[in-house]
Amino acid sequence: MLKPPEQPYTGLQCTQCHRFFPQEGPLGRCPKCQGLLDTVLDETVLSNYSKRQLENDARSMWNFHMFLPVRAGTIPVTAGEGNTPLRPVRSYPHLHNVWVKDETRNPTGTFKDRGASLAVTSLSQLRVGKLALASEGNAGCSFALYSQMAGMSCHVYVPSDANIAKVELSKKLGAQVTKVKGTISEAGRRAAKVAERTGAYNASTFVTPFRHDGKGTIALEICRQLGWESPDYIVYPVGGGVGLVGMWKMFKILQRLGWIRTRPQIVAVQPRGCAPIVDAYNNGRTEVEEWKSPKTIANGLKIPKPLAGKWILKSLRESRGLGLKVSDAQIHKTMLEVAKRDGLLVEPSSAAAFAAIPQLYSTGAIDKKDSVIVIATGSGVKSLEQF
Repeated sequence: MLKPPEQPYTGLQCTQCHRFFPQEGPLGRCPKCQGLLDTVLDETVLSNYSKRQLENDARSMWNFHMFLPVRAGTIPVTAGEGNTPLRPVRSYPHLHNVWVKDETRNPTGTFKDRGASLAVTSLSQLRVGKLALASEGNAGCSFALYSQMAGMSCHVYVPSDANIAKVELSKKLGAQVTKVKGTISEAGRRAAKVAERTGAYNASTFVTPFRHDGKGTIALEICRQLGWESPDYIVYPVGGGVGLVGMWKMFKILQRLGWIRTRPQIVAVQPRGCAPIVDAYNNGRTEVEEWKSPKTIANGLKIPKPLAGKWILKSLRESRGLGLKVSDAQIHKTMLEVAKRDGLLVEPSSAAAFAAIPQLYSTGAIDKKDSVIVIATGSGVKSLEQF
């Protein structure tokens, strides 16, 4: 019997000073320069795997374990996240090549389950027993679920205006939840202080390097669902940017492995009331300026200054992507239309991506023959009061 290939994960590398750290401990940001860390895969080892090995087992995102930062023989902390459907969108009857990757089907109704499953699995291997993180709501629910499954304690810090249903679900799933006056930025600072004082691991967006590869499995699933082809465009609502960075990383790896021929262009969508990434990208900047007085019904996108701003902009530039803004009125209208025409209940953050579709075509940015996939990031079940 042939021995299966070894796990390709080798360690972490700083995106700023480029120092490499072998997989020894539960690192957050770079201990040398405080830069953000990325996971490193040995693509020579990864090339020993084949697409054929992935064809018969699609039960969860863990089918793609070889692309994830875990040790060989890992037993994942999983609730069946991933393997979400890819189906045509009917809300735009004159457009016949628009598809939705329906992440509302995940255990807590959001694609954040992918990142939480991976992070908790990786951190369990590193014997972490206590988590702290900042969240607008969905990540709190996800980490509450997976940390409970792994026997970890979890403390979630949310802005004072956080969605009530998400706060309550996080509590019901076993997390301690603290409301912090101000935006997600203030919640993030509080989580960091508490983690430093108590010895908890800070699992906040990009403070930990163990989340973005989980969301990157969306790209792997899309390519498999398309017969190992890449779509022309991915339309993605940008908040913290974890999914955008994770997906783009995986599209690049797949092309280098020869599993796909081309890579998609990424369309980053943000609400007009909080669009720091879109403004920076469209103005040719490499740094993201903090958005003053963010205001939008899309709470998951109300991130005044994403921690990984440089990384997000770099990914967009590499993909020759586009940056679009939509109004809250467009977001609200689209929530209702997508629910009625597609039977798809999405929260405002998700609806923002759908709201950008007409703009893409009316401006001539993309052609009707191009294949377009919209990422439906989160269910509207926890946001019914906003419909």
